[in-house]
Amino acid sequence: MTPFIEKYYTPQVIAEITKAFGVSFSDLKLLRGNVNLIYAFRKNGKNYILRITHSSVQKVEELLSEVDWLHYVQQQGANVSAPIESLNGNLIEIFKSEDTYFTATAYTEAKGKKIDRFNWNETVFKEIGRVTGQLHRITKDYKPGSHVIPRSDFVEPEVARVMSHKEIHDEQLIARMHKLVDMLSCLPKTKDHYGLIHNDINRGNMFIHNGQICLFDTADCAYSWFVADIALTLLYVVQYFQNDPNGKLTAHIRYFMDYYWEGYQSENRIAEEDLKGIPLIMTLRSVFIYDHLCTIWKNKKLNHAQQNFFNILYSFSHETFDFIGMELIRP
Repeated sequence: MTPFIEKYYTPQVIAEITKAFGVSFSDLKLLRGNVNLIYAFRKNGKNYILRITHSSVQKVEELLSEVDWLHYVQQQGANVSAPIESLNGNLIEIFKSEDTYFTATAYTEAKGKKIDRFNWNETVFKEIGRVTGQLHRITKDYKPGSHVIPRSDFVEPEVARVMSHKEIHDEQLIARMHKLVDMLSCLPKTKDHYGLIHNDINRGNMFIHNGQICLFDTADCAYSWFVADIALTLLYVVQYFQNDPNGKLTAHIRYFMDYYWEGYQSENRIAEEDLKGIPLIMTLRSVFIYDHLCTIWKNKKLNHAQQNFFNILYSFSHETFDFIGMELIRP
């Protein structure tokens, strides 16, 4: 939590939040506090997650668009960590603090354990595909409530963010970003191709329990092509496999995608024309992630893992994924 936000997070605000959800502050276990305040708590024998966000980080309208979508897809059977009502019957509570405010939302805690190198296998690949396809299939029929302001398209604000401090990047990277955006503009934006997506499906945002994956951390959800979710997952898969000294990267990609598509196509289908966008989106996402790292890690001494991740994203953002042809990603 930044000093600016901390001054508004008063004992009175904390008391009002805990009262709204029927818990005491001592019941809350802080999990993360860098951007949002993420707490775990247990109530009536069940585990929940409480997310508290300051208005300088996210407006209530943005949170409402996420919660409305999550509530819908969960009701339709999607495996997601879903919002629950407060004691007041609200999915979102708002707490004023001077001329700002905090929002608070509680979610069911995803059951199970993290996915790591010990359970990173064919069964998991297939299940990642299945739960992603399930989410896309259900979302195709989602219509925001009349009180909801829809999320923006993912690409536009990301490009604007990069351009707001373009002086920290070389001209080639900026030119590549604009070219990729132009190339992707030909992809269709109709119901079967484009909609609200999770936008951050990776091993860190899922738990597995009894063979089923539950997705969580949907704060970055946005409108984009459904194939963008697939592209980001594959981007992280390439990162995982890149550190494997055995075998070829292309063989690993085909190996992962074989099982991924088996799961995905049990729930949804992706058009052939959309598949061509996967390598393009992977490069564009690399540019966006690299830019984000440049800003949050500026003047910070990085540990070995952070430096390695930064170096990988630099490489990804300054090269292309042209080597990932249709023979590697086609179902």
